[in-house]
Amino acid sequence: MSNVTFIIAAVIFVVASPVLTLLFQSKPQAGEVALVISAPWGPDTAQIAELSGVQEISPERAPLGALVTLEDTQSIDRLYSNGAWLVINGKKVLELCSS
Repeated sequence: MSNVTFIIAAVIFVVASPVLTLLFQSKPQAGEVALVISAPWGPDTAQIAELSGVQEISPERAPLGALVTLEDTQSIDRLYSNGAWLVINGKKVLELCSS
């Protein structure tokens, strides 16, 4: 039984490692690309980006996320106040998706 527990824990760790890498990185700065993630039942990321005054940079977006360019140092605060759940460094996301 202990082998099954170990295998399940290892699988969870391997599956979660890319997400943990994204969550535990430094905050994006003004002028950089950020990934904005929103709630499925709230305003979508396009509305959040528009209300926050930031520009989307990708022609397509995921159902709960969009890549944006941060205009100034207050962009992250505006994104959160307009409904974003997470604002993470988009450079790493672009690196993961292009691999």
